[in-house]
Amino acid sequence: MSQRQLRVAELIQREVSSSLRQGWATEAALITITTASVSPDLRQCRVGFAVAGDDGAHKAARALLKRVRNEIRATVGGLLQMKHTPEILFVEDDITGGVARVQAMLDELSRKDRENKPKSD
Repeated sequence: MSQRQLRVAELIQREVSSSLRQGWATEAALITITTASVSPDLRQCRVGFAVAGDDGAHKAARALLKRVRNEIRATVGGLLQMKHTPEILFVEDDITGGVARVQAMLDELSRKDRENKPKSD
């Protein structure tokens, strides 16, 4: 990824997060913007988000982001000062699933360590 792509992606990530916090603070309270990556032609940006909560919270977050996507794009476009504002595509990150897998592996290693440890009298 080029330096320009990285800079644009970082700016979009920051501004999407800021825009959500300012415009939809109560609805976006459980949403965290985790990543952003821009296509080589700078026409599309995939913005990753994570949601804390149950399936209802995930569904509400997806609906909110779908509803406000164009408003966020307009806000970001005003700040980017580029010829074309990238199309923003929201993609849900499953951070909690990854954390759960790592925790399960650590628990398994700990259990094996206790089993293999010689007992001292």
